[in-house]
Amino acid sequence: MSSTDHDDTTAPGRPSFRDTVTAGLVQKALEPVLRAVREEVASARREIGERASGAKTGLVLTGAAVAFALTTLVLLAGLVVALLALALPVWAAIGITFVVFAVVTAILFVVGLRGIRRGVPPVPKDTIRAAKDRVTHTGDATTRAD
Repeated sequence: MSSTDHDDTTAPGRPSFRDTVTAGLVQKALEPVLRAVREEVASARREIGERASGAKTGLVLTGAAVAFALTTLVLLAGLVVALLALALPVWAAIGITFVVFAVVTAILFVVGLRGIRRGVPPVPKDTIRAAKDRVTHTGDATTRAD
């Protein structure tokens, strides 16, 4: 065996030529996979950000509905009760006003909750579906190559 042969006998602490070549081949083989994984993670982050933004909008709308309900309850309820009290007993005027305000508040609350549910939990459904399609497509191509 000459000194130009590339065998596994090297100085202590230095990787052999075979180990270096193997590491390079493994790195080249894994590079496309790692790039695809990085792209999927970036896509998932973007999608989660979009969904969280939708949830934020829903929370803001719900908060606005609560503020609207409390503010208008005090001001408008007094006016409605006073107007109804001209034609009805005071207790009937208060009851009718209460029902109307309860219905409006419930509608605003339901619309706000729907907005929150659209964004929670923030799962990147589109990215997951695309990744599954890519894996299925790659699996089909591998099967056909065999």
